[in-house]
Amino acid sequence: MPPTFVYGQISLDFKLKDGKVAKATFKYKYFAKDDTIEYVDIEYSDPRLQELFDSNDHMIERVDKYIRNLLAKQTM
Repeated sequence: MPPTFVYGQISLDFKLKDGKVAKATFKYKYFAKDDTIEYVDIEYSDPRLQELFDSNDHMIERVDKYIRNLLAKQTM
């Protein structure tokens, strides 16, 4: 029986308004059956980056898309 989810971790760099780079590390479970991502933990290197994610749902949607694209490439 195949696993019900894939557990993963990815770290991504984001440029802040002042030009500095901040890192976010996402620990997640991906459920292929219904194509959903559950974030187990997210760590931010700069509180300003967390504020961006907290105030803009589009940010996490872009991360979701990025993770799905990575997983799709791994299965090819």
